Amino acid sequence: MSSSEVFLKTTTTIKTTRTTPRRQRRQRRKISSSTFNNNNNNTNNNNNMESILHEHEITDIFLDQFGVLHDGKNAFPEAIECLRRIHHKYPDVRVHVLSNSSRRRTSTLRKLKRMGFEDEWFQSAMTSGEVCHMFIEKDILNTDTNSSSSSSSSFTFLHLNWGERGAVSLPSRCVLPQSKEEAIEKTTHIVASGCESMSVPGTTLGSYDRQVQNIQRLTHEEIKEVLTGIAKRCEENGDLPPKMLLANPDFVTVNGDALEVMPGTISLWYRDILNEVFQKKGEVSGGGAFNADEYVVKLGKPAPIIYTTLCEEISGRSRSRNNEHSDDEKEEKNAQTFFSKCLCVGDSLEHDIKGAQSVNAKSCFIVETGIHAEELDFSSSSASGGDGDESEFEAALEAMCEKYKVASPTCTIAKFSWN
Repeated sequence: MSSSEVFLKTTTTIKTTRTTPRRQRRQRRKISSSTFNNNNNNTNNNNNMESILHEHEITDIFLDQFGVLHDGKNAFPEAIECLRRIHHKYPDVRVHVLSNSSRRRTSTLRKLKRMGFEDEWFQSAMTSGEVCHMFIEKDILNTDTNSSSSSSSSFTFLHLNWGERGAVSLPSRCVLPQSKEEAIEKTTHIVASGCESMSVPGTTLGSYDRQVQNIQRLTHEEIKEVLTGIAKRCEENGDLPPKMLLANPDFVTVNGDALEVMPGTISLWYRDILNEVFQKKGEVSGGGAFNADEYVVKLGKPAPIIYTTLCEEISGRSRSRNNEHSDDEKEEKNAQTFFSKCLCVGDSLEHDIKGAQSVNAKSCFIVETGIHAEELDFSSSSASGGDGDESEFEAALEAMCEKYKVASPTCTIAKFSWN
């Protein structure tokens, strides 16, 4: 069984309605799911954002979207009220959206506004899709903005996209294949933004990225076939495979009462395909064994790049590899100081919590409204017969952290609420 198959078997069933409505689960759970762990391992009770902000020095909050602010379709009323209170009671605390969305940040902020969140509540936003767009422009197409665009003509991008959920665009200079066959034959770079289609020349977006035109729909099996074809072509020609730029590292996401496959799962498929196709290759040029993980570039959480990119924008700096006058040591110290007072709120242990820990920021794990709700509820109730206490909840959470290979979050609360 491949690693991607193991992953899908160990997560909540995808694209199925949850067996227990969230409202019923809240009534059934009798344990406390609100603890705050200090570095000295003492535990203080913090059951909401009001107490966290009151007791701890926080200058910036990085907020995930799905499972924290909304369920993909509707905003959580308590999240709207929480942000309103933070804005009025803690005006010096800056709130930023930090999302593993493959869309660019302007689209993200428009969607939040339509859901009832006010623009003034957010200082800024950064999405993995925005980081991907920047990466393609600066690190692939051309690092010199004064150069001719003709240098990018030799690149062909297989862009895995959304369809019904609304398509995502790449920089205009990206060359796209006309068909699956051309993608297999010519692809030099892979961008995983969605799981429903591939972009072709002439793909256009409508209002709010919803009215998609001229896009080729693909099933999950067809996506695997194209990726396999690309890998086999490279292996037969003695070439290394193209890297996959992962515009959204999430494996699944909440969508109403269901979980749906996200591009992170496609990266698992690609890794398995590369391992199978290139297993005979042994050592690659330059020495060392072939490592499929090196051919997936994560541009969102938990990779530090999305955190540091936003940090640099907040501090008024821009990423530049050619800045000979930059004081790296001073910048690193400033970043460390910034993240030490930053609270990252999210519902995914593997992405939000691990990502916060990668930059030494504080982390707040949302339990009841996120992707782990069913799993942690099951663990908690089974450990206590439905009448557990806080210590049993902490034991269940510790087991989950061990399962997902992540350190315990700084704090854990049921949902993103003020009180």
